[in-house]
Amino acid sequence: MPAVPDDLQRKFQNWDAKGRPPQEAFEWEKRNWQRYLGGKRILESLPNPIDRAGVLAAFKQVADPDSALDAYVASYLWGYAQANFGPYRAERVIRLNTDLENGQNFAADLHELAEKAMTSGGNAAFENVVKRRQANRKFFDQWGPAFATKYISFATKASFRVATTPILDSIVAKWFSENCKEIGPLWLNWNSAVSYRRYTACMAQWAAELGIEAEQIEQLIFRRD
Repeated sequence: MPAVPDDLQRKFQNWDAKGRPPQEAFEWEKRNWQRYLGGKRILESLPNPIDRAGVLAAFKQVADPDSALDAYVASYLWGYAQANFGPYRAERVIRLNTDLENGQNFAADLHELAEKAMTSGGNAAFENVVKRRQANRKFFDQWGPAFATKYISFATKASFRVATTPILDSIVAKWFSENCKEIGPLWLNWNSAVSYRRYTACMAQWAAELGIEAEQIEQLIFRRD
């Protein structure tokens, strides 16, 4: 695996010197989310501003399709807290993947994903989606890895049985393309799980070298200082 890049080393040293502060929380507009998602109970219980701990609390409650869908809303809200189009995108994915009369149940599929992540790990969960997509290209329609890996990451974090896998989105992929070309391209699609495995293995190694968690490496990549 590649050595820890200079940019990451610098970010780590700055973060460590400041006492290792957590990622900031984000304020969100409740009315905007209610406009698209109606009276979903999770909107009443999520903190405002919301941080990773607030999202994690929702994932620790996952026990059935309804609570898995609540966790989806929590992760989407956190990821799009400051974007006005977030609620629309969250609702669109639910709508496109739910057709109960024809056996399409997004909440049940989310519950399956969460259980796979919590029991077998993030890589297994990602690979399961790849296989489902190979059988049905409309599976998880309009829900790509950039946001699905947020769901997977929080699901693994909520479990004591597996290691937490970090988020892989466009910001992270771009950072790797600029600072760690040796790892190869990181694909933000469901065509293969190969690059996700490369990514999680690399992050795990860097985390071990720096003495922190892989998800903290991902958070450092997001930092702008």
